[in-house]
Amino acid sequence: MNNVVLVGRLTKDPELRYIPGTGTAVANFNLAIDRDYTKKDGTKDTDFIPVEVIGKGAEFCANYLQKGRLVGIQGSIRVDNYKTQQGENRTFTKVHTMKVNALDSKKENHENDRFEPAGLDPQGFQAIEDDDLPF
Repeated sequence: MNNVVLVGRLTKDPELRYIPGTGTAVANFNLAIDRDYTKKDGTKDTDFIPVEVIGKGAEFCANYLQKGRLVGIQGSIRVDNYKTQQGENRTFTKVHTMKVNALDSKKENHENDRFEPAGLDPQGFQAIEDDDLPF
């Protein structure tokens, strides 16, 4: 089974091209994904994962996604082999996908733009003071 699900931010706008002959849309971009652990100096390493989107999903990416957007993708790992002009064999690994979901809005998120109803703390909880509660 070869299935991968990733959530990350685009490092640049998607590049859209069409396959000659078939006209199938192909979009390429990289996702920046922080690793789970924090180093002793408080920083995290980031992986930059190349992604290839085929078909209508590619056109969606080109029209609606841009650098910095948070996306979720589902696809499979592909390993391509090729020869350089010098005759050296090279390997290139990427995520091949047809499913892409934008996980944030185009509008930039600002702390002052967030809606917080009165009486709620920043996490969205309201304090209840009732001596009749059993806990």
